[in-house]
Amino acid sequence: MSDIDNRVVMYYQTHYRNGAFVSPLPMIGYVTHVLLAAFHLNMGNVGPDIVHLNDYMPSADYFAPMWPELAQVQGNGTKVMGMLGGAAGGTYDCLTDELFDTYYPPLRDVILDYNLDGMDLDVEQWVSPAVIERIITTMKSDFGDEFIITLAPVATALTEGGNLSGFNYIDLEAKLGHLISFYNAQFYSGFGSFFPEDQYVKIVEYEQGIDPGRITATVLTNSANGYGYISTDSVVASIKNLMTKYGTQWGGVGGWEYFNSLPDSSQPWQWAVTMKEAMAVQKAKMLKAAKEKESREEENRKEKVNSRMFRL
Repeated sequence: MSDIDNRVVMYYQTHYRNGAFVSPLPMIGYVTHVLLAAFHLNMGNVGPDIVHLNDYMPSADYFAPMWPELAQVQGNGTKVMGMLGGAAGGTYDCLTDELFDTYYPPLRDVILDYNLDGMDLDVEQWVSPAVIERIITTMKSDFGDEFIITLAPVATALTEGGNLSGFNYIDLEAKLGHLISFYNAQFYSGFGSFFPEDQYVKIVEYEQGIDPGRITATVLTNSANGYGYISTDSVVASIKNLMTKYGTQWGGVGGWEYFNSLPDSSQPWQWAVTMKEAMAVQKAKMLKAAKEKESREEENRKEKVNSRMFRL
């Protein structure tokens, strides 16, 4: 397996703070994936009004400053995805077999209209395996192999523990893992912690295992965002330990959410900067150690050659 670009994923749900637009532009260069949250499907609505981004239709004036900036973010190499679902229930009730042809097409149109690179399926309600499988296979069929499909289970669900989704993620991975780019596992809210990193390792080693390159550890960026916050220093410590164990063959970290990220909520992109730098520093140490080892081995080889020549 070749090296992967360790991800820094950021959820972008709060788009205004104290009346001021929260620009995604400062994330350029530091975040690999921006996950625009949260898209919902509304039972009983019709046409374009079926799909809302938080409280508004995506075309609302409320989002007018956001879409061109997200296009600029994409233009600088960051993937911009949608997040479907989340804590507000009901979205996936609209995607059962009998309702799929009514409620899926408007979602497909939004993905096309706003040039989204993928969709993060955050299922926090009971959903049957057949429903989630149909969503995944239909999106891949509609948008092609380059379209990124991720899921956002609570961390315990990846070892068949606590699970908010109804379906079994281990079974889904065995059946459709080849269509799922990676998992944004939620290591908070009582379903796990990223510090220490033992739970991450248990997920990798559980049963058939999920490749560490496909597991992003999502953490809270501020204690105000939920239960189970760990400091940026703790996240950095686990990054160091996991890169010592897996090298660059692990998935990276994600943050919920952008607008108030610590260590400085007035400059929320600093969280992503810290994460990217932590991985870069560790990678540099690994490369230095590898070069030093290679140099020692070369010196040993030369000494052996010289020793044989001297005996001759």
